Amino acid sequence: MMEKGKRHWLLLGVGLGIGYLVLLGYLLWGGVPGIAQPMTAASPTPTQALIGLWDAYQQARAAVQARAEDARLVSASTQWQAASEQTLLAGASTWSFVFYSAANSSSLDVGVSAGAARVVNQTRVWVAPTAIVEGTWQVGPKDALLVFLAYGGGAFLDERSQALVDLHLAGSADGRPVWTIVALDAEDGSLLSLLVDAETGQVLSD
Repeated sequence: MMEKGKRHWLLLGVGLGIGYLVLLGYLLWGGVPGIAQPMTAASPTPTQALIGLWDAYQQARAAVQARAEDARLVSASTQWQAASEQTLLAGASTWSFVFYSAANSSSLDVGVSAGAARVVNQTRVWVAPTAIVEGTWQVGPKDALLVFLAYGGGAFLDERSQALVDLHLAGSADGRPVWTIVALDAEDGSLLSLLVDAETGQVLSD
């Protein structure tokens, strides 16, 4: 469990993440004036198709490099609502990525669903963020989630059927890729978080 101060910032971060994914979904599938027309949708299905991190990253990279060839990955993330062990291990239907272009001094947000990738936002930044070197994350999202489930995440979700789980890959201060997994029960404010080294699978904190 985190200290009260860290807990506050994690709650804020998760809340912002929810808002970002709602906006991301709206931009990918909604009709916003000035934004590229929605992609042609397949026939409605009960559930969205799942997409792995590597496939999603390849699509995101292709989309962002059409706008900024030097763009480098800063982070990747996804979320599950009403999460369970089964839904986590089944995979994600959407991913959001942040890239950084030194040539343009800008941060670019890319949303990916199965078969669709789009740059949804570009923002000028003054300080270059830590980039992740491609291929350095040897521990994939499923492996990181298995560690999380073993370190109390499974019991947490069993007791909270409406919990939200946020999975985030980003570089640490020393440039090493790190998975951050946060589970939040909005009803009672319960929070569980874990940091996992994406190179070694070692638990960094809980």
